[in-house]
Amino acid sequence: MTSPQQYQRCIAAGGLALLVALAAVIGSVDGTTSFRVCFGALLFIICVGQLRVAADLYKHRNNLLLQLFQPDSLSLFVAAGAIASIASLLFAFPEYDATCALRQPIILTSITFMGNLLIGRAWRIGSVISSTATFASSGDEIDAVGMARLKVMNVLSTLSQLGRYVRSCGREKISTRNSGIRKAITFADSIFVVIVLLIPQLVLQFVNLSVPSVRMGSVEILEGEGNYTYTCESRAGPYVLIVGIVLAAAPFVISLLINIESIGVPDKFRELDDIVASMVSSFWMLLATLPTVGMIGQTQPNARAYLMAASVLSFVLPLSYNIAQTRLQNITMSTGLARGKANNKQGSTIPRQTKRTSSDLSSSPRNGKVQDDPQILQAAEETAVMGKMFDTMGSTSKAVAMNRDILTLFKTEGDDFSWEAGLTLSEINSLGPKSLEVVVKTLIRSSKLWLSIFLSNPDNEEACRMRIKCCVDALDIFDVAPAKKQLSDRSVIFPGYSAMSVNAKSMTYVPPNNMSQEEFENTLAENFVKETHYQQYHHCRALAFQADVMRKQGKYEDALSVIDVLKSIYNPQLHSRVLVKEYVTDQCSDIVAASTFWLHHYGRNDEALRLCDQVVNTMLPEIEATELVTKATILIPICRTLLNQRQTSAAKKALELFRSHIADPATLAGKKAHPVVIVAVPIMMTILRCCSSGGEAYADLNTDVAYMFNRNDPAYFETAYLVFYDAAWSTMCAEACLCLAKMNACISHDELSALIKEGLKCLEESVNTLKKEDGTIVNSMAHSYYSQVLSELENLSAPV
Repeated sequence: MTSPQQYQRCIAAGGLALLVALAAVIGSVDGTTSFRVCFGALLFIICVGQLRVAADLYKHRNNLLLQLFQPDSLSLFVAAGAIASIASLLFAFPEYDATCALRQPIILTSITFMGNLLIGRAWRIGSVISSTATFASSGDEIDAVGMARLKVMNVLSTLSQLGRYVRSCGREKISTRNSGIRKAITFADSIFVVIVLLIPQLVLQFVNLSVPSVRMGSVEILEGEGNYTYTCESRAGPYVLIVGIVLAAAPFVISLLINIESIGVPDKFRELDDIVASMVSSFWMLLATLPTVGMIGQTQPNARAYLMAASVLSFVLPLSYNIAQTRLQNITMSTGLARGKANNKQGSTIPRQTKRTSSDLSSSPRNGKVQDDPQILQAAEETAVMGKMFDTMGSTSKAVAMNRDILTLFKTEGDDFSWEAGLTLSEINSLGPKSLEVVVKTLIRSSKLWLSIFLSNPDNEEACRMRIKCCVDALDIFDVAPAKKQLSDRSVIFPGYSAMSVNAKSMTYVPPNNMSQEEFENTLAENFVKETHYQQYHHCRALAFQADVMRKQGKYEDALSVIDVLKSIYNPQLHSRVLVKEYVTDQCSDIVAASTFWLHHYGRNDEALRLCDQVVNTMLPEIEATELVTKATILIPICRTLLNQRQTSAAKKALELFRSHIADPATLAGKKAHPVVIVAVPIMMTILRCCSSGGEAYADLNTDVAYMFNRNDPAYFETAYLVFYDAAWSTMCAEACLCLAKMNACISHDELSALIKEGLKCLEESVNTLKKEDGTIVNSMAHSYYSQVLSELENLSAPV
């Protein structure tokens, strides 16, 4: 298959040959009029070609694959090049003052506008997508070039804010800080920046046109008796022209600077190589044309005009081709592959067959092994980059559409991929090993995108259903695909198991193939453990999942046996940060910490206390200080285990752990802290302060009492705590009321009665959570905790 680079070389070689041929034809024309007609026809054809590209870019501006390349700006870019190209015809009319005066302003302003558009596009995509690290105010880890780039980006962002300030008539204030990170920057913002950068060139050319002593004019030169030639000159000399050229070149230098590699911006969206390639080709052409112009002087006006125009075209055409035309070609090709027959009906510019067979996905088997189609894999890779960019910018629905286009590439039956129908068995069998990886990764990524959509709108039932289905489809496809045997590394499916474990833990779903939830989750966990057997940290994650499944089913002792195996493999110093990078959180430390409470519940108290110390000393230090939710997941079961020792010293130890690792950092973070932490801290701190006070009043006692009557608990806390901590949230609130009520010597009788009443009210909610309609207990450990708190509250309420 011919690569895009080979296509570009062929086009460049063909263009050069055509240019030489046209030069020979035009050079052989004797009459000035004939030359101008031929020369004008050539420039007209070039201009029309550029305008056609600009029109196509505008026509396809709503194409999702093209949107991230900013087709509106690209269309203006090519149109400006077309203006510069056709303005080159003015070189052939040196006998008119008007043509002499206009050619420099039109050409230099158009080229400057092109350079400014490159700057505006690079700034816009960089500001929207670049990582926080790149835009950080501290430049300690940025080199000199990176710092220069950062300063330029900050200046451009300030100009954009100035534009918003002007357009809003002063209502939108100008920020002194960079606000470009993950911010919606509109086409109008980038165009305002482009126009502001164009002002110096506009001022210069206005002076050039309006001041007679500076303006270029036609000068008649006598070469002999009755022979006259004309040239364009300015009484101010070449200085204005030189300044104009410098102002036209400066934007391209700046665009090179801000297209230098930066964290968070994929190479696909950096145009450094394209700009350099264009400048190199222009340099070699100028190396031939400009010296020749100097040698022939004014003796051959037609040749001079042709060479000057060629110099302009050598700069404009490579930029138009490398920056715009190749983008349009690549996007339409990817769209053609992804859309199948639908694109043919819409008039796709890329010819393709109207019906695909499985041979399009993979080539003929060799030794029984299915081979991948490189063209489809390349199209899938390009579309995946687009999807990730949309996801990063918060356009989740567009990212989902990109993933659907990727999966359409692997359809052989019908037109487009359907989330409901998925891939057929024959389509799965036709997948090569690389294709299988792409399909599985795309489905897992889609599951996460559907989750984001669901979290933004919990009433979206389709998003809730598709979140599960994408995961299940990825697991099913990987399980039955013959190409799985050709994979040496099967880690591609591990995130699917992990995502499904989170789904199973936190959501209600219908298992596939009429399986019960218990059977499905057991099979899922067993397969995860089996697949990861020889990959240590992945195996740790799989064991944590298996223990969690057993916990969900009430098989705590079986779960403890699995955790014993996990602890023999898991090394927090080696595995924790790797697990966080791969799976977002370290589920191993979470499940080990949770098991401390299980051990205590089953009478293995000494083991529980030793494990508490082990978690605090070896696992907790590996968690980032800012990860308060993760720390809470680890410390809440440990604190509950320590509290159940019924010793003031153990309660004080728990209080210090929770305060230093969670409560104090949450207070410093204020409203920026995670909502889970904001709600959980007051209840836990109330219980811990009461238990560690020895029955004596403490500083925040009145605040804690008042808080219990003014809580605003999120509805999802009730079941979330049951899933993660084996306790209903309402039961924990009831325990907080119980602990405060036990401080009866420090509170009023009315407060005591109100606390007991509030605690019993919370426990009424716990009953609904912990028992099904038929009376079956949902979680035995949580129900035991509920019964204990209820008994103590009832004892306190007896005299009331």
